[in-house]
Amino acid sequence: MKDIILATDWQKTLHNLKLPRWSELPDIPVYMDQLVTLVQRYTQPFSVSIDNQPLITSSMVNNYVKQKLILPPEKKKYDQRHLARLIIITTLKQSFDMTIVQQGIIQQIEASTNYEQAYDHFCQEMEDTVELFLINSTTDQIEVRIANPLYQPIQMATITLVAKLVTERTIQSINKTLKENEEK
Repeated sequence: MKDIILATDWQKTLHNLKLPRWSELPDIPVYMDQLVTLVQRYTQPFSVSIDNQPLITSSMVNNYVKQKLILPPEKKKYDQRHLARLIIITTLKQSFDMTIVQQGIIQQIEASTNYEQAYDHFCQEMEDTVELFLINSTTDQIEVRIANPLYQPIQMATITLVAKLVTERTIQSINKTLKENEEK
């Protein structure tokens, strides 16, 4: 029974996870430290890192600006576009090369009517993918329905990330249980 509890703690966390939609992001510009705090808060449940390294730092943000992955800040302040893009980058960079992440973001924006729609679609795909993996984890089949071929890259990206997350968290839970059993 303890094995089941260990495995489901992180599943409950993911199951309850909801990424903020565009309308829920701060509508006033924020400074770097606030930006990093917000991105960490929103993306931490998606961390696949075993060593609890931060998913984003101010140095990373500065590098993303230099690499033109995000727009430069305006008067040292970052807006919703920066925050939304950093949430996507921080989440997906764990499974993909940054070039692929950037191309995917550009394609998603082009397939959508604006930043808001592209970002909200990413959030919905991420949550739908988590639900797919967690609710149907006892079945032998996974059904993936693609509503629009233009959105297929972001859909497959979220599936890849969640599959990696579920795999790593399951391995962590098993290792923790084995270690606890050895100590008894």
